[in-house]
Amino acid sequence: MNLAERIATLRRANELSARQLAALVDVAPTTVTRIEAGQVSPSFDLAQEILAVLGEPIGFIGAADVDALAAARWAFDPELAVAESRGVDLWRQRWSRIGLLDAAGRVVPGREADLLFRAGRVARLTRRPGSVDFAAGPSAVDIAGALKVSGVDYALTGDAGANLYRSSAGETWPVLYVEDVARAASAAGLVRKGPGTFGLRVTLIPFDGISELGRTRIDGITVASRDQVIIDAYGGIDRMAEQADILLGRRLA
Repeated sequence: MNLAERIATLRRANELSARQLAALVDVAPTTVTRIEAGQVSPSFDLAQEILAVLGEPIGFIGAADVDALAAARWAFDPELAVAESRGVDLWRQRWSRIGLLDAAGRVVPGREADLLFRAGRVARLTRRPGSVDFAAGPSAVDIAGALKVSGVDYALTGDAGANLYRSSAGETWPVLYVEDVARAASAAGLVRKGPGTFGLRVTLIPFDGISELGRTRIDGITVASRDQVIIDAYGGIDRMAEQADILLGRRLA
C-alpha cells in the first residue's frame, strides 16, 4: 500500500471526509483529495501530521513516539509525573482536534478506548527505543521470578500483563519493562537474538519514565498499569489487540 492509498484507507476507517481531514491538518480540502489520488506528494512534515491525526505512527520506519505515551497516560491520570515537552503538547493538540481530549488535556468521556488504541498505534512494542530481543523460551512469569530473586526492577506488559488483569488468551510474546536490560537478561539467562533473525522472541524494554509509572502487583508479580498494558496490547501483534478489547470490556472474556 503506497502513501496515497494508506491515507485514503485510514481516513475512511476514521470516518472522516476529505474536508474534515483537511481542517484537522490545516490544508485545503483539494490538497487531501489530490494526495489521495496520487496527483501530488505531500511534504514529509505534512505526511507525518496526516498520519498522526489518523492514528498511525508519525514516522515511516523510526522508533515509537514515547511523547504519545506520556500524553495518553497523563490524560487518564494527571497525578502521574509526566514531564512537559513540545512533543507531549503536540500530541495533546492533535488528539484534541479529533475530540479525544478536552481543553485541559484530559480524555473525553466515552473516548477512552479510542485514545488507548491510538496511543498503542504510535508507540508500537516492536519499535520501542532501546528494546532488545532475545530467543524465545521462558515465559514472562518465569522471567519475572528470576528478576525478583535478583532484585532487578521490572513490570510485565502486553499479553502477559493482560492475562494478569483479566484476559486468558495465552501468551504470544513475553514483553517486560526493566530498569536495566543487561542486568535483567543476565538474571533471567536470556540469549540475545542474532541480527536479521525472525520468529518468536522475548523482548526487554528499558524504563522510559512513562511506561513503568503506576506499576502494581498481582499474584506476587509486578505488572504495568492497566492503561499501559492496554496501550501495549494494542501496539502488539497477533491477538494482543483482542486482549486489550477484553480489558476494556468491549469483548466477552
